[in-house]
Amino acid sequence: MADDRPTVTVYVTCHNYARFLAECLDSVFAQSLPNWELLIFDDGSTDDSRAIAEEYVTRSPSRVRLFSTEAPRGLRSCANDAIKAARGRYLMRLDADDYLDENALLVLAHRLDADRDLALVYPNWTYIGESGEVLGVERRKRLGDETEMTDLPPHGACTMVRLRALKVTGGYDEAFDSQDGHELWLKLSHRYRVASVSTPLFFYRQHGSSMSRDEDRLLASRRAIKRQAVDRWSGGFSPQVLGVVPVKNTYSHLENVALAPLAGRALIDHTLDEALAAGCFQSVVVTTDDAAVVDHCVARGDVSAFLRPTELSAPTSRLTDVLVDAVERCEREMGLYPDIVALLSVHTPLRTRDHIREAVDSLLLYDSDHVLTTYEDLDIHFRHGRSGMEPLNPGMTNRLRYERESLFVDNGAVHVLWRPHRARCPGQRPRRPYRDGPIRQRAAQVLVRPRVDRTHPVDEDEGAT
Repeated sequence: MADDRPTVTVYVTCHNYARFLAECLDSVFAQSLPNWELLIFDDGSTDDSRAIAEEYVTRSPSRVRLFSTEAPRGLRSCANDAIKAARGRYLMRLDADDYLDENALLVLAHRLDADRDLALVYPNWTYIGESGEVLGVERRKRLGDETEMTDLPPHGACTMVRLRALKVTGGYDEAFDSQDGHELWLKLSHRYRVASVSTPLFFYRQHGSSMSRDEDRLLASRRAIKRQAVDRWSGGFSPQVLGVVPVKNTYSHLENVALAPLAGRALIDHTLDEALAAGCFQSVVVTTDDAAVVDHCVARGDVSAFLRPTELSAPTSRLTDVLVDAVERCEREMGLYPDIVALLSVHTPLRTRDHIREAVDSLLLYDSDHVLTTYEDLDIHFRHGRSGMEPLNPGMTNRLRYERESLFVDNGAVHVLWRPHRARCPGQRPRRPYRDGPIRQRAAQVLVRPRVDRTHPVDEDEGAT
């Protein structure tokens, strides 16, 4: 019997996007791949969205179905309903304010047809303004060719997925209200092979009401999704995580800075309180050059502290040496042999327990040796070229944050790394010490917002912190 099912199911969720909806739906009807079906979810719209959708059902009732609700249910609920209703081998979400290139379904379906081991494939895209004017083209790094890291998920929309893989991994968790693409990416990339194509195949509209502009909300959802993924995939063994807070309190120009009051607490307590509240450390230790800091920690009673060798505060000392000394002291004096070490700067009091937890979760989720917190620098930067000053990130002249042009700054708030060579336990033969263990520094970045600024710059000639 011939299989008359569609190759691709496209679903569109619309809430009050009537002004864009016709262009979106027309782009599905214009596809060069003929074997598709379209599911439209009118999610409680109060404008003309439903009436517009009904016109397309009338136009092709065998291929277009409309699901309408009086009250909004949200993108994830509609996505799960799309999984249930879909008849195609592949499923793709198209946002109501975007539209497809005419060959989008053909190219992506062909890629999945050609490799049965692939569960997901995504394209590049073209940025457009609210009125449809072209702003630029996003050309992401090609998986496998230009990047091995999977810490940057693709756009949630216009990513084509095998329907069976979606069902196997349980669809979408409706406890989250955004970042469905991030959840999907984590689930599928850890279980299946994924791929990208270089061709821009959809038009991504930038406008004031776009969800993608609400960055704080997106980052909060992303942290929660990572936390859930770590909990889901954890087994009977949990890596031992050590928090290290290096505190130099002998700056010539900032007397007693670590114990200086800030918002009713000593500066150091902002870091210690959040580290303990993160709930991911077996122990938090403070390594310092000031006995007063040790006394402060002893008075707290919930963290360990010790004086480090004076040479580790010299102008030529490195933070790496401070970390090595702290870890070896913990192993030698406390019998604590960490698998993971987190370095927490005392000079970033705006860093929260959520940022710390996300950094540790990211190390557990991605194939990286080292995770660091950053902020994205959105200013336009230049370097001197052949014809004078040339922008490093020209997309920012149109406020477009291209992946290839992204500039990130290490804010010093959190560094988390696997311990490359574990020191010997009692009775074991000596191994190469930590300071000799090479770290490949393949780093995943965790974007911290709001910007976590130092309370002061650490002068290079003042030595390690």
